[in-house]
Amino acid sequence: MDTCLRRFPVFFLTIFLVLLPIVDAAAKPELFPLSPGSTWTYRDLEGNLETLAISQVLETKGIPLIEASYDSNRPFYYILGSEGIFRLQPASGNTPGDPRGDLTLLLRWPLDPGQTWQSPWSDPPLSFTVLDRGPVKVAAGIFRDGIKIGYRPVSSPIYQGYIWFEPGIGLLAQEESAHRTELVSYSQSDLLPPPPVAVTGDKLADIFKPPNAAKNEASTGSLSRVKGLLVSAPFYLFMLLVFLGLVAGVAYLNSRKVEMDLQDDPDVQEGEATLASAMVREGLYKDASEILQRLTAKHPQWPDLAALLGKAYREMGQFQEACLEYKRALALNPAMAKVRLDLVKTYLSLSEPARALEEVETVLADNQGFADAIYLKGEALASMGLEEEALKYFRKALKINPSFTEAQNALERMLSESD
Repeated sequence: MDTCLRRFPVFFLTIFLVLLPIVDAAAKPELFPLSPGSTWTYRDLEGNLETLAISQVLETKGIPLIEASYDSNRPFYYILGSEGIFRLQPASGNTPGDPRGDLTLLLRWPLDPGQTWQSPWSDPPLSFTVLDRGPVKVAAGIFRDGIKIGYRPVSSPIYQGYIWFEPGIGLLAQEESAHRTELVSYSQSDLLPPPPVAVTGDKLADIFKPPNAAKNEASTGSLSRVKGLLVSAPFYLFMLLVFLGLVAGVAYLNSRKVEMDLQDDPDVQEGEATLASAMVREGLYKDASEILQRLTAKHPQWPDLAALLGKAYREMGQFQEACLEYKRALALNPAMAKVRLDLVKTYLSLSEPARALEEVETVLADNQGFADAIYLKGEALASMGLEEEALKYFRKALKINPSFTEAQNALERMLSESD
């Protein structure tokens, strides 16, 4: 299911933070949340928290590097350029303070819907597209001018994930496959970030190329010499060799009677699973369910497929079918807390609060501070007519997360009904 994650590093997108206001190259630096001392805290679906912090500004070869780290892990750097914002990830094995490594163009101005750009220096090369603008709701609150950006490898037509930003705030949320993180809180420093530098991405990539780049360049030089020798050979001889190779290949395949059933090819099936996941995110539930039904029949041991099919069923209002798929996913992997909470919501939609309460208690047994589970326990109690107990859990969820809009709305609804 996660072949794409194994083949190329996209983890940098989970700490994509810091980048947003929609402005041109002459934008005032204070519009960008790149000030030393600023922090952003995120929560994943399991309730785990991580904090990104901007620590200081260093200058290397005339380029201001904005140092950042995730929970005090190995630092990386942002570069505010005239064309956008770059992220510089130091290569593994570098000595402390050596910024040379992988360069990625994270944002390119203007960030209008339909705007696309590529980062040819990252490994692998990545493509980004601004998909939409509008209100975005996360744990930290509702933001009115969120910008949705999709990202994918240049060689792939399917988005691997989505990121939402708010001008002047930074990263609001990121979603990739079944993983999602949301902004819980943030604090912006009064210190000024460095001014934008008028340096192209090609120049930055050359300045901060990884330490092994020299070896790569030497290898490239050797390859160039080999290519020169090949080009000097008569062209018709080269074409003849290609033709003979094709004939030999066809003869070999025919002799072995090789047949390939694409439906049974693992790579094709993983590609279909990725496509189905993207279709669910875009609201194409019926089409996604048709693909997922076929895949789950072939791979009943994959819990992620069952969970995704359950989500498609629930969004289509087929709650009984959704329950069956969620239960199958949890039988394969009982630790999927987000899937268990989706099952709780499905039971509530079926007016079965007792079953919903039983499932939510299972989640709270492992994580008593999980605000989403506490809120859903309140909903289950309210459905059972236990208003006082429900109010208690709505208030508890809000105490953990004061920006929990659903819990706030439920609390206000019950208080208004009791008046």
